[in-house]
Order: sequence, then C-alpha cells, then structure tokens
Amino acid sequence: MTNVFSENFPDLEACYGQLIGWCDLLEAIADFLPCRVEDRLCETIINGLVPLLSTTHPLEEQVISSHLGLIMIDDELTEAAERRRTSRLFDADAAQEVVDTLCELKAGRCHLSWDAIGYLLRSFFCSMRRHIKAEREIVRQILKALARQVSQPAAVAIIEAA
Repeated sequence: MTNVFSENFPDLEACYGQLIGWCDLLEAIADFLPCRVEDRLCETIINGLVPLLSTTHPLEEQVISSHLGLIMIDDELTEAAERRRTSRLFDADAAQEVVDTLCELKAGRCHLSWDAIGYLLRSFFCSMRRHIKAEREIVRQILKALARQVSQPAAVAIIEAA
C-alpha cells in the first residue's frame, strides 16, 4: 500500500505546484482586468489547464483516495469518496468554464462583463487553492498514519520481548 503512495506522491505534489502556479496566473489576470490578455498567455492556459487536472485527479485517486482507510472508518469512507468524486467533477467543470471564457476572450467574442470574468477566474482559483490545501492536509494525516504503522511492529516486538 505504501509503495503506490511513495511512487506517485512526488508526481501529485508536482501537479499541485503547477496548479498553484496556474492559480497565481489567473489571479494576476483577474486583478488586471479589463486590460487585454495576451493571446499567447490565453493559449497556454487553454491548452494546459484541463489536461493538468486530468493528470492530477487520477493521481489523487492513487495517492489519497486509496489510503483514506488509514484515517477514516468504513462509514466515513463512502461519504468521503462521494464528496471527493463530486469535488473533482466540479473542478473539471470549472476549469473548462475558465478555458471556454478565455477562448471567447481571445477571439474577441466574450459575452461576459469584465466583472463576471474576474469573478469566474477568482471562483476557480480560490476553490482550487482550497482543494489543494485540503488534499495536502489529508496527505499529512495519511503520512502520520503510515508512520504509526511502521513504528507499531517495533513497539509490539518490544512488548513481546518484555
């Protein structure tokens, strides 16, 4: 069980780092609206945001969801799995909405007001930052549980030797 965690954790953390970078970029765009957003910047976000989430979500499943049993009882697992699935769907839909809006903005045919575009971007990056913070907290709890598992056999051996 820990092998999947240790093998995929660095990749998940790298995805989170990239997502935080995207959030910072989207925040800068939102802060400077209604200025013109550079086409190349739009293209980068348009081509990168949704694929990054498509990479991140399976990693969350492998690294986090598969280890939730270490920190939750069975009754909590079903509810947590559903909440996490719903959250990933929301993230994917919100990212697609950001991409669609940036495509329209780049093409000069965006029907949203500058305030609405700013709100949309802020909604996405604030939600994404909260999501990453919560996931990192869960990872921290899983790591603590894994550490307890590793130290328990030694404690059992000491007790049995006494």
